[in-house]
Amino acid sequence: MPGYQLSASGQHLPSTQAAAPIVRSWERCASATADLHDDPVALRHGNLQERLEQHACVLRAAQPEIETLASMVASASSLVLLADASGVILQASGNTGFLQRADHVALRPGVSWAENHRGTNAIGTALIEAAALRVHGAEHFLRRNQILSCHAAPIRSPRGDILGVLDISGDAGRMHAYALSLASMCSRQVANRVIEQAGERCLYLVFHKQASLLDSVERGLLLIEDERIVGANDAAVALLGATWPALLDQPLDGWLVDWRAVARTPGRVHTPQGAPFHAVLRQGGHARSLPAPPRPPRAVPALAPALQAGFERARRALDGGLSVLLQGETGAGKEVYAQHLYRRSIWRDGPFVAVNCGALPESLIEAELFGYEPGAYTGARRLGARGRLREADGGVLFLDEIGDMPLALQTRLLRALQERMVQPLGADKAVSVNFGLVSATHRDLDAMIAAGAFRADLYYRLHDYAVPLPRLRERDDLRPFICAALRALDDTPAGLTLADDALDALAAYAWPGNYRQLRSVLRTLALFHPPGSLIHRHHLPAAIAAPAVHAADGAAPRPGVAAPPAAPASLRDASLHRIDQALARHGGNIAGAAHELGIHRSTLYRHLARQRG
Repeated sequence: MPGYQLSASGQHLPSTQAAAPIVRSWERCASATADLHDDPVALRHGNLQERLEQHACVLRAAQPEIETLASMVASASSLVLLADASGVILQASGNTGFLQRADHVALRPGVSWAENHRGTNAIGTALIEAAALRVHGAEHFLRRNQILSCHAAPIRSPRGDILGVLDISGDAGRMHAYALSLASMCSRQVANRVIEQAGERCLYLVFHKQASLLDSVERGLLLIEDERIVGANDAAVALLGATWPALLDQPLDGWLVDWRAVARTPGRVHTPQGAPFHAVLRQGGHARSLPAPPRPPRAVPALAPALQAGFERARRALDGGLSVLLQGETGAGKEVYAQHLYRRSIWRDGPFVAVNCGALPESLIEAELFGYEPGAYTGARRLGARGRLREADGGVLFLDEIGDMPLALQTRLLRALQERMVQPLGADKAVSVNFGLVSATHRDLDAMIAAGAFRADLYYRLHDYAVPLPRLRERDDLRPFICAALRALDDTPAGLTLADDALDALAAYAWPGNYRQLRSVLRTLALFHPPGSLIHRHHLPAAIAAPAVHAADGAAPRPGVAAPPAAPASLRDASLHRIDQALARHGGNIAGAAHELGIHRSTLYRHLARQRG
């Protein structure tokens, strides 16, 4: 076979001197030289931060290996690099002097080293070949990169997808005899850690032919949920002589018949053909070398950056005795904002009392707000009730969906707010109260006033200081926020990674249900996909995964985005659409959705795992 030549420089790679993957890479690059970037531009700082947030799972899992390798190779003029599945370098550690040399060839965080950007190189070519490999000196397709000797190994998810690449790069003028073995060993350990830090809903089986290797990087690991294999490492695939597609979502009994016997102590398990393995069953979520990160409180997620500037003014208004009115779409985070105000206000040592005016029956809302004396009306509780306004005394009263309050009750509420006096039903005298007042609505109160559906005087009493809340889709930091929201779910195991195509689809969607809808979608993804999974566009609900997206009522669609098809395009889409609707109605609760669909929970899980890959 003839050598491959880069016309601009005249260099060539004799095929007799290169391994087959290098030759294949040169063939690809020789036909695409116009697309290669000899002087690439790094991602802006903000975009790199988005990438780091997006790939927080693999970054966290890889940190011990990166630190260990960096200390080992620092004296050898080498770097340890972690790149994501698209070839963008996320982190670089190691020899300070070589860091400066590497910067001259853009071997630094934020730069893509995908093969179609940087020619033959260990990171990009390992991604395409899906295998560990070395690219030394002149084997690099671009001449300027030939100062490097690079050794890269892919990191696989429990589902067999490539999460990223661990790379050791050094000076091509020095030998790095063990670099590829080190990179391969450490990439496998990172993949093992992703499985071991699975949530407590999962078990994982550790097994090997030799008992002494149960704690080695060579150990096989099977991730188990509902007695089915939902993940594996490459050692498990090799030990069982299987493939990921053959293993995934299959009953563990079909591969190891007596695995339950090793639940408490190590023992032996056997394949259906009788082949023995030493094994032990462990609970997910207890990786010994990696503590779980602290999680933010679920009730109060972070405010959007656009709201931070005006937040102090709203807090000062509340502290100064003014009423604060929050206006925004359904699910736009009105109660979250109210909780932030409460926690930072002078009222924070008192109660936070939330009342959804739209959720109370009209016949009961007066008693709910103002309370009642014993025997005040038929069906009243024997001991009476204090009422929500009295319960809020010394704290903050949050009147959500104030636009849904019956007109007849608005007069009494206005009087109570003005006088700060509450007279329970059936009582002879009023009781004084003092609280901070925050109200919220998704309705156009001005239009309601014009239509005679809302009292103008109550509106002005509530409207001392108004805070318009932007839609979720208007956040400047939407992409990193989605990734952070996925990691912050405190009732589902962490460990999912959003692939670029999935994050693109989520960021392009109009989110008519705003934060509430986003949380529901993310909870569903986390519940139906094992920890460590790489989420692609086709795993998303059909309405979000489609290239076209819905715009919210009255909102303009994003540029270049058309309306979605009115109906699912296939039986598969129809089935997933029906499941998505059931899950949405039940707030992501599997048991409730399965009951509505008339199937068992495990059946629903298997169906989704099969349909969504």
